[in-house]
Amino acid sequence: MAYIASTPAQTHTGAQQARRHLLIATAVTCLLWFIPYSWILLYPLRLYITFIHEAGHALTALAAGGRVVSLTIAPDGSGLTQTLQDPRSIWLVLSGGYLGTALFGALLLQSGRLYGWRNHGKIALSASGIFFILATLMWSWRDPFSLTTGLLLGIALWALGRCCPPHIANLCTSFLAVQCCLNALGDLSILLHLTASGSLHNDAAYMAKYYGLSPVFWSLLWGGMALAILALSLRSYWRAMATARQ
Repeated sequence: MAYIASTPAQTHTGAQQARRHLLIATAVTCLLWFIPYSWILLYPLRLYITFIHEAGHALTALAAGGRVVSLTIAPDGSGLTQTLQDPRSIWLVLSGGYLGTALFGALLLQSGRLYGWRNHGKIALSASGIFFILATLMWSWRDPFSLTTGLLLGIALWALGRCCPPHIANLCTSFLAVQCCLNALGDLSILLHLTASGSLHNDAAYMAKYYGLSPVFWSLLWGGMALAILALSLRSYWRAMATARQ
């Protein structure tokens, strides 16, 4: 597939649109928080975020030389990834879920810079869809709900990337980036609540089991790191758009 280089005028216009899309996506996300029963509308997004979280565990396990046994998504929005890895890399795999979600959101946010702010949404959505489909077929084929969910999400993302006009695809990408970043922080607040209540079945509790310290400490550490990722990504994003407008 060939890509035509953007002219300065096109880059300037694309940067303006990207900024507007990010503001719209953020406003829509905040508005949904105040709409009664919005969780019903956001249910597919909940599964989307959970899949990315679990894929973060899986990818960090592979990066550490381990093996992914399964990736499961439950109807209530929870998930579980089973891996086999060197005990010395357990900390990396456990951290990969929450930090992986924040990193994925940051990557979506930065995707516009790779293509001069033009058509980046179509490319990002199509690539995400292909990743979801491949990851589902490799790791989730044993569980019917996980298999169906992963394939439907992957096909939907791929179809959006292929069929939507560029400005709609760009807006969808910005919306998903905001969802990933904010939900990463929201999930960490839930994790903090679970650890404070004494739950033993969560990533922070497992970190405390293997490495000591309090589960609350690990929750706060991941939260701080996710905030840093979000802040650095937004700073880089705005600086890149300011440069494109010059």
